[in-house]
Amino acid sequence: MDNSYTFGDVTVTEQEVAQHMVAAVKTIFSTMIFIDDIVEDYPLEKPVSHFHCSISGMVGLGGAFSGMVGVHLPEDFAQEATASMLGMTVEEVDAESDINDAVGEITNMLAGEVKMLFSDKNLHLCLSTPSIISGKDYTIEVMNNNCAVIVPFYRGEQRFIATLQISAS
Repeated sequence: MDNSYTFGDVTVTEQEVAQHMVAAVKTIFSTMIFIDDIVEDYPLEKPVSHFHCSISGMVGLGGAFSGMVGVHLPEDFAQEATASMLGMTVEEVDAESDINDAVGEITNMLAGEVKMLFSDKNLHLCLSTPSIISGKDYTIEVMNNNCAVIVPFYRGEQRFIATLQISAS
């Protein structure tokens, strides 16, 4: 069953948002990170809010609705993506700040793509600067009474997740 979300006169389906996020993530990874073998596995079987040895980038949304775009990557994959993005080997990427900057930029690019989807429907949004959370064990809770579009992706055995949480203002 496909959920729909209504903002004033505009209705957007969860499937439409998920398809846009899939296309955006694949384009970002292909053109900016030079990784072409990303495969989506939508819909997510069960919600994920607890992360182990991961890095999460988040960008807040405000305007027609409030919410958050998130990208949650395992540490090893975040380091690999950073190396590829910067034209380095994985061994050369040792600064946590470089990895955090790369994950923040990936999240920012995805948030920009989400903003375009809604802007094309005359729903205007503003984006916050990216925030990063990382650690061996942490939880990120979904906001109450909201919708969440969660799209898992795989690169080989590595799984990462792109999320959009939205709430009518």
